[in-house]
Amino acid sequence: MNDIQIEEAKKMQLEILKEVASFCDKNNLRYFIYYGTYLGAVRHRGFIPWDDDIDICMPRPDYIRFIDSFQHEYYSVFSWKKENSCLCPFGKVIDTRTELKENGDWGEPMGVNIDVFPVDGLPTNDLKRKKWINHMRLCWGMQVAASVGDYSRRPLAHRIEIALIKTFYKIVPIQHYLTGVTIKQAQKYSFDESEFVAVVVWGYGMREVVHRDSIFPLRKVQFEDDDFWAPATDECLIHAYGDYMQLPPEEKRVYRHLPKIAWK
Repeated sequence: MNDIQIEEAKKMQLEILKEVASFCDKNNLRYFIYYGTYLGAVRHRGFIPWDDDIDICMPRPDYIRFIDSFQHEYYSVFSWKKENSCLCPFGKVIDTRTELKENGDWGEPMGVNIDVFPVDGLPTNDLKRKKWINHMRLCWGMQVAASVGDYSRRPLAHRIEIALIKTFYKIVPIQHYLTGVTIKQAQKYSFDESEFVAVVVWGYGMREVVHRDSIFPLRKVQFEDDDFWAPATDECLIHAYGDYMQLPPEEKRVYRHLPKIAWK
C-alpha cells in the first residue's frame, strides 16, 4: 500500500466536500460548513493550516434524507444502522479506496473522510435546555469511551471514567445498542420548530447551543477554491472559540489527529 500524506488527504477531503455539496444542492438538502471548517473559511479562506479534517452540519430531517440517499462511485456514507457494527452517532462520507487508522475504533473500517453532524432542536426553557444538554453529554460520553483508543493524556478523572466504561463494555457489550439510543434520544425536539438548536450527539455541550435564526438564511463563503453554504452569522464561532479571529499560541498550531492513511 502507498501512504497518503496529510496534504494529499486534505485535497481528497475537499473533493468529498464538493461532491456532497453538489448532491445536496441538486436534491434540495440543507447543509453548511461548521466548526473548524467554518472558522477556516472565515479566517483563512480555506483549511486552518494546522487542521486536518472537514466538518459539515445538516438539520436532522435533511441529515436523515442524505444518509439514506447519497450514492457515489467510490464515496460511501458511514453511519449507525441496526445491521452494522458502527459506533459513530453522526455520519461520515468515506473514500472507499483508502484505509485510515487513528486513535480510536468506530467499529468498522475507515478511510479518508469528512464528518457530517446532525443538528437537532432544543427546549425553549433555559433550565430544561441545560438539563437536556447534560443528558445528551452523558449519552455521547458513552460513545467516546467506546471508540477512543489511547486516552493516557486525558485528565485523571476522565481516564478513570473511560476505563470503567470500557470494562463495563467488556462484560456487557451493548455499545452499539447505546449508540442507537443516543441517536434516537437526540431527535426528541424538532429542528424546524425550535428556537434553539445544537449538535447534541457530539461536541461542546452548552457551547454548541445557538439560535436557529443565527444559522438561516444560509450564505455562501469561500473555502479553498470553491464556495459553500455557511451559517448566516458568527454566533456558533463565538460560542465555540470566543475571539475566533485571534490565532492560538504557536505551540497549539499542530495537527490533532495525524492518522495513518494509505491507498488500498
